Amino acid sequence: MDYSIEHAKVKEIVEKAQCSGGSPSDLLNCITEQLKTAGYTPTTVQLLDSNVDPVERPEQTRFIRIEAQRGGDKNIHIFTFAVLKPGGVYKALWLQSAVVEK
Repeated sequence: MDYSIEHAKVKEIVEKAQCSGGSPSDLLNCITEQLKTAGYTPTTVQLLDSNVDPVERPEQTRFIRIEAQRGGDKNIHIFTFAVLKPGGVYKALWLQSAVVEK
């Protein structure tokens, strides 16, 4: 399967949604909903700080890492976003995606 094409479609869906919010949780909810729209079920979500460690407080979030699976696919799809906060509003920037083949 060509994951680069599949993930490009996911990226397009997420970017069209222009996810933003007043908190990292709002942003995360929007992104996970877009992944569900694209046919993925998020299984693990991590809010990470600037050192890519789990955050102690949500406002420290600089990256969001989501592991997801697609129906009928045993592989794990990993989507990573940078979290920006221009003008006090949290916004997501697509960074990368990867697949762990099982």
